[in-house]
Amino acid sequence: MTVKHISLAGTATVGPKGQVVIPADVREKMAIKPGDKLIALYVEDRQSIAFITEEAAQELVNKMGSHISTLQTIVGKE
Repeated sequence: MTVKHISLAGTATVGPKGQVVIPADVREKMAIKPGDKLIALYVEDRQSIAFITEEAAQELVNKMGSHISTLQTIVGKE
């Protein structure tokens, strides 16, 4: 996977319960509202964390599913 664009989005402080606050401008760019679910992705070799919305994750799963169906059709398996 190639990352096309990474930018510094701000800083967050980890609270005593491990909670972080996502900077307001990032929440606005991602249209994150109170109560939205986010999925945390951990990239071990980079020791990095990224968040995506549950909706974005579902879209990725749907795209992967369609590619799997195409591949199954090509190789003749159901």
